[in-house]
Amino acid sequence: MLKHSRQVQRLMFLFAIVGLFAVTADFACLEDVCADSQKGAYRTMGDISKERIRTLGEALTEQGMVLTSDQQLALERDGQLLGVVKLTRPIKHPNGQVEMPAGWLPSIPEGHPWRKTLTPNDDAYYSFVEERIFRAKLFDPSNPEHARAVQAYLAKGTSADPYFIGWTAESRTECEKIKADAAVAPAPPDAM
Repeated sequence: MLKHSRQVQRLMFLFAIVGLFAVTADFACLEDVCADSQKGAYRTMGDISKERIRTLGEALTEQGMVLTSDQQLALERDGQLLGVVKLTRPIKHPNGQVEMPAGWLPSIPEGHPWRKTLTPNDDAYYSFVEERIFRAKLFDPSNPEHARAVQAYLAKGTSADPYFIGWTAESRTECEKIKADAAVAPAPPDAM
Protein backbone atom coordinates (compact mmCIF):
# COMPACT_ATOMS: atom_id res chain seq x y z
CA MET A 1 0.00 0.00 0.00
CA LEU A 2 2.84 2.36 0.83
CA LYS A 3 4.33 1.78 -2.61
CA HIS A 4 1.09 2.87 -4.29
CA SER A 5 0.73 6.01 -2.16
CA ARG A 6 4.28 7.10 -3.12
CA GLN A 7 3.35 6.63 -6.81
CA VAL A 8 0.17 8.61 -6.26
CA GLN A 9 2.19 11.39 -4.63
CA ARG A 10 4.57 11.48 -7.59
CA LEU A 11 1.64 11.53 -9.99
CA MET A 12 0.02 14.39 -8.07
CA PHE A 13 3.33 16.27 -8.08
CA LEU A 14 3.58 15.80 -11.83
CA PHE A 15 0.02 17.11 -12.31
CA ALA A 16 0.86 20.11 -10.13
CA ILE A 17 3.88 20.94 -12.28
CA VAL A 18 1.85 20.59 -15.48
CA GLY A 19 -0.87 22.79 -13.98
CA LEU A 20 1.70 25.43 -13.09
CA PHE A 21 2.90 25.52 -16.69
CA ALA A 22 -0.69 25.84 -17.93
CA VAL A 23 -1.37 28.77 -15.58
CA THR A 24 1.89 30.44 -16.64
CA ALA A 25 0.92 30.07 -20.31
CA ASP A 26 -2.46 31.68 -19.63
CA PHE A 27 -0.82 34.63 -17.86
CA ALA A 28 1.43 35.14 -20.87
CA CYS A 29 -1.67 35.82 -22.96
CA LEU A 30 -3.39 38.44 -20.85
CA GLU A 31 -3.88 41.79 -22.61
CA ASP A 32 -1.76 43.69 -20.12
CA VAL A 33 1.16 41.36 -20.80
CA CYS A 34 0.80 41.59 -24.59
CA ALA A 35 0.99 45.38 -24.58
CA ASP A 36 1.80 47.89 -21.87
CA SER A 37 -0.81 49.96 -20.10
CA GLN A 38 -0.39 53.68 -20.66
CA LYS A 39 -2.00 57.07 -20.31
CA GLY A 40 -2.75 59.04 -23.43
CA ALA A 41 0.15 61.06 -24.82
CA TYR A 42 -2.13 63.94 -25.82
CA ARG A 43 -3.71 65.89 -22.95
CA THR A 44 -5.46 68.79 -24.70
CA MET A 45 -7.12 69.70 -27.95
CA GLY A 46 -4.12 71.96 -28.58
CA ASP A 47 -1.76 68.97 -28.37
CA ILE A 48 -3.92 67.04 -30.80
CA SER A 49 -4.31 69.98 -33.20
CA LYS A 50 -0.53 70.15 -33.63
CA GLU A 51 -0.82 66.73 -35.30
CA ARG A 52 -3.72 67.60 -37.61
CA ILE A 53 -3.56 66.82 -41.29
CA ARG A 54 -2.20 69.62 -43.48
CA THR A 55 -4.05 70.88 -46.51
CA LEU A 56 -2.58 71.04 -49.98
CA GLY A 57 -2.54 74.84 -49.70
CA GLU A 58 -0.53 74.67 -46.46
CA ALA A 59 1.92 72.21 -48.01
CA LEU A 60 2.38 74.45 -51.06
CA THR A 61 3.04 77.46 -48.81
CA GLU A 62 5.44 75.53 -46.54
CA GLN A 63 7.41 74.36 -49.58
CA GLY A 64 7.35 77.77 -51.26
CA MET A 65 5.60 76.40 -54.34
CA VAL A 66 3.33 78.29 -56.71
CA LEU A 67 1.04 76.37 -59.04
CA THR A 68 1.24 76.91 -62.77
CA SER A 69 -1.94 77.99 -64.53
CA ASP A 70 -2.39 74.43 -65.86
CA GLN A 71 -2.01 72.99 -62.37
CA GLN A 72 -4.46 75.54 -60.98
CA LEU A 73 -7.03 74.59 -63.65
CA ALA A 74 -6.55 70.88 -62.93
CA LEU A 75 -6.99 71.52 -59.22
CA GLU A 76 -10.20 73.50 -59.81
CA ARG A 77 -11.51 70.82 -62.18
CA ASP A 78 -10.53 67.69 -60.19
CA GLY A 79 -10.35 69.00 -56.64
CA GLN A 80 -6.96 67.36 -56.20
CA LEU A 81 -3.46 67.63 -57.52
CA LEU A 82 -1.60 64.49 -56.55
CA GLY A 83 2.18 64.29 -56.71
CA VAL A 84 2.85 68.02 -56.80
CA VAL A 85 4.27 68.55 -53.30
CA LYS A 86 7.04 66.60 -51.62
CA LEU A 87 5.25 64.42 -49.08
CA THR A 88 6.75 64.50 -45.61
CA ARG A 89 3.37 63.83 -43.97
CA PRO A 90 -0.23 63.26 -45.13
CA ILE A 91 -1.86 66.02 -47.17
CA LYS A 92 -5.59 66.60 -47.63
CA HIS A 93 -6.67 67.86 -51.05
CA PRO A 94 -9.70 70.16 -51.52
CA ASN A 95 -11.94 67.25 -52.60
CA GLY A 96 -11.08 65.32 -49.42
CA GLN A 97 -8.57 62.95 -51.02
CA VAL A 98 -5.71 62.20 -48.62
CA GLU A 99 -2.24 61.75 -50.08
CA MET A 100 0.37 60.04 -47.88
CA PRO A 101 4.06 59.24 -48.21
CA ALA A 102 4.70 55.61 -49.22
CA GLY A 103 4.69 53.28 -46.22
CA TRP A 104 3.35 56.01 -43.90
CA LEU A 105 0.94 53.71 -42.08
CA PRO A 106 2.18 50.20 -41.29
CA SER A 107 -0.31 47.47 -42.11
CA ILE A 108 -2.28 45.97 -39.25
CA PRO A 109 -1.52 42.24 -38.87
CA GLU A 110 -4.17 39.53 -38.79
CA GLY A 111 -5.57 38.91 -35.32
CA HIS A 112 -4.65 42.39 -34.09
CA PRO A 113 -7.31 44.11 -31.91
CA TRP A 114 -7.40 47.07 -34.32
CA ARG A 115 -8.80 44.78 -37.04
CA LYS A 116 -12.16 44.81 -35.27
CA THR A 117 -14.67 47.63 -35.44
CA LEU A 118 -13.84 49.60 -32.31
CA THR A 119 -15.88 51.82 -30.05
CA PRO A 120 -14.90 53.82 -26.94
CA ASN A 121 -16.01 50.76 -24.93
CA ASP A 122 -13.04 48.81 -26.36
CA ASP A 123 -9.69 49.36 -24.70
CA ALA A 124 -7.90 49.10 -28.07
CA TYR A 125 -9.92 52.09 -29.32
CA TYR A 126 -7.76 54.63 -27.51
CA SER A 127 -4.44 53.32 -28.78
CA PHE A 128 -5.93 53.15 -32.31
CA VAL A 129 -6.98 56.80 -32.12
CA GLU A 130 -3.60 57.83 -30.72
CA GLU A 131 -1.47 55.83 -33.17
CA ARG A 132 -3.51 55.74 -36.37
CA ILE A 133 -5.08 59.21 -36.27
CA PHE A 134 -3.07 61.57 -34.03
CA ARG A 135 0.53 60.28 -34.37
CA ALA A 136 -0.07 59.48 -38.02
CA LYS A 137 -0.90 63.19 -38.51
CA LEU A 138 -4.28 62.32 -40.02
CA PHE A 139 -6.50 64.13 -37.51
CA ASP A 140 -9.06 66.14 -39.47
CA PRO A 141 -11.07 68.53 -37.27
CA SER A 142 -13.77 68.72 -39.96
CA ASN A 143 -14.32 64.93 -39.82
CA PRO A 144 -17.23 64.15 -37.42
CA GLU A 145 -15.81 60.70 -36.63
CA HIS A 146 -12.48 62.25 -35.67
CA ALA A 147 -14.29 64.85 -33.53
CA ARG A 148 -16.06 62.04 -31.62
CA ALA A 149 -12.76 60.17 -31.25
CA VAL A 150 -11.07 63.27 -29.78
CA GLN A 151 -13.93 63.76 -27.35
CA ALA A 152 -13.78 60.14 -26.15
CA TYR A 153 -9.96 60.15 -26.00
CA LEU A 154 -9.75 63.34 -23.92
CA ALA A 155 -12.59 62.12 -21.66
CA LYS A 156 -10.67 58.87 -21.06
CA GLY A 157 -7.59 60.89 -20.09
CA THR A 158 -9.49 62.78 -17.41
CA SER A 159 -11.52 59.81 -16.16
CA ALA A 160 -11.00 57.89 -12.92
CA ASP A 161 -9.20 55.22 -14.99
CA PRO A 162 -7.14 57.05 -17.65
CA TYR A 163 -5.04 54.00 -18.57
CA PHE A 164 -5.48 51.90 -21.70
CA ILE A 165 -3.53 49.15 -23.43
CA GLY A 166 -0.89 50.76 -25.63
CA TRP A 167 -1.26 48.69 -28.78
CA THR A 168 0.79 49.55 -31.84
CA ALA A 169 0.73 48.00 -35.31
CA GLU A 170 3.78 45.99 -34.23
CA SER A 171 2.13 44.57 -31.06
CA ARG A 172 1.99 40.82 -30.65
CA THR A 173 -1.31 39.37 -31.78
CA GLU A 174 -1.20 35.74 -30.68
CA CYS A 175 -2.73 36.56 -27.28
CA GLU A 176 -5.92 37.92 -28.86
CA LYS A 177 -6.17 34.78 -31.00
CA ILE A 178 -5.69 32.46 -28.02
CA LYS A 179 -8.31 34.34 -26.01
CA ALA A 180 -10.75 34.27 -28.92
CA ASP A 181 -10.16 30.54 -29.46
CA ALA A 182 -10.68 29.87 -25.74
CA ALA A 183 -13.97 31.78 -25.81
CA VAL A 184 -15.41 29.50 -28.49
CA ALA A 185 -13.88 26.22 -27.30
CA PRO A 186 -16.56 23.63 -26.50
CA ALA A 187 -17.07 22.83 -22.84
CA PRO A 188 -15.81 19.39 -21.77
CA PRO A 189 -18.57 16.81 -21.21
CA ASP A 190 -19.65 16.35 -17.61
CA ALA A 191 -17.89 13.50 -15.89
CA MET A 192 -20.08 11.25 -13.82
